[in-house]
Amino acid sequence: MAAGTDGSSAAGVPGPGDAGGRGDLVEFWRTPVFNEKLHRVPAFLLPRLAEMAAEVPRTDRGRRIYYERIHCLLVLAHIARRTDPAAFDLAELPSEAERHLGGALGQAFHQGCSLADVAFATGLPAERVVAIGKRTIRRAGWLSRIAADDGLPC
Repeated sequence: MAAGTDGSSAAGVPGPGDAGGRGDLVEFWRTPVFNEKLHRVPAFLLPRLAEMAAEVPRTDRGRRIYYERIHCLLVLAHIARRTDPAAFDLAELPSEAERHLGGALGQAFHQGCSLADVAFATGLPAERVVAIGKRTIRRAGWLSRIAADDGLPC
């Protein structure tokens, strides 16, 4: 595949010149559904964002679902880059940064993102995502059901 002028390959995954670590950003990337140009996308998310395009129907509703879900994952990755969610002290009251992450977690789950995708975007184990969500999302009983579906302790 030939690399695009925006630094990504034609399939939307990082080209040979792109770095591949969790901290690396691809300056420009076009979504496979909208062909919308996104800026400073975490390189580690690109394969999953491209896969998600095939998971939604090619309808207006499917495009809207894709748009909302990828933006939720991008926000989660951004928050995780700016803070250290693995260092949150779960024995203390939630910090402002933890509440901010919790709000983004709630939005991602509301939009239908899977626990696996949310954990991948934040770089946290699924158990930790559930623990932070239970502390920061109001009416988080549904989070226990998601955790149980993934075989995690509630």
